Amino acid sequence: MPPDIEKSLIHKLYCGHFFCHVFPQDYIVAKGADCQQIEERMWELLDRRGAEYPAEHNVVHLYHAKPALVSHYKTLDLCNALNPGIGRTTKYEHWKPMKEASGASELRCDS
Repeated sequence: MPPDIEKSLIHKLYCGHFFCHVFPQDYIVAKGADCQQIEERMWELLDRRGAEYPAEHNVVHLYHAKPALVSHYKTLDLCNALNPGIGRTTKYEHWKPMKEASGASELRCDS
């Protein structure tokens, strides 16, 4: 881990799943450190290595979905009603960007 990240880590937890080639890595971050900034820095390192993440359980709401995956989601769910916000996408109906949505009523799909 680069020194700029290492200095904020208290403990590292690495584990592997039996008969699985996925090795989750969790980190305990020092009090007062910016967890989001550290995580985004780690993503930059993974991107430079060509890593795919997460390796399992899909992108959920933690990771940015790649454009091809967002396109796939939009094809499956035109209204954005099944799992709005997955892959850090918009939570608004018909995949409207947050800046174009006018209110809470747009969080559901009636059409």
